[in-house]
Amino acid sequence: MSPDRFRTLIGNPAAKRLRVLAAVCAVLIALNLLLYAFFVVPAAARLAASRQQYADLKREYADAALFQKQKKLFAGLMSGIPAQKDVPLLIKDLVQTARRLNLSVDAINSDIPTQGTGGLTMLKFTFPAAGSYPDVKRFIYQVETSSRLVGIEDLKLGSEKGQVKLQMKLVTYIRGE
Repeated sequence: MSPDRFRTLIGNPAAKRLRVLAAVCAVLIALNLLLYAFFVVPAAARLAASRQQYADLKREYADAALFQKQKKLFAGLMSGIPAQKDVPLLIKDLVQTARRLNLSVDAINSDIPTQGTGGLTMLKFTFPAAGSYPDVKRFIYQVETSSRLVGIEDLKLGSEKGQVKLQMKLVTYIRGE
């Protein structure tokens, strides 16, 4: 290509419009890259940080809501735990239940209470009774399904003179007052 022909092509009005159009496109692309670099990338980083903060706050709120729910349940549980003065009533209720089921009850012995944490004390006591096997079975069921906070720690069964001898070690918790 000769230099004259080159000058003619460059000086052509259509070529000038093409150059102007190419320059405008280059400026727009550069402007787009600058906008992306200075506005979009930082906004995306802020969005990611905001989403993480939202997730953290949501998790913290869920933990706080769960704590409040458990606090109410624990308060209800604590109100259902007998105090030291209520233990004779608990034992009396167990004896009456055993007698209502045709069991004979021997002397009940309690161990020394074990101090626990949170103001609770664990009290263990032995509950000896005797009667027919179906009655003993019903009594065990009554203790296990009682609304009172009493658990069976140990259970021994024996037989003497046609009766089933029951030796239960029961455990309960009492509130310190």
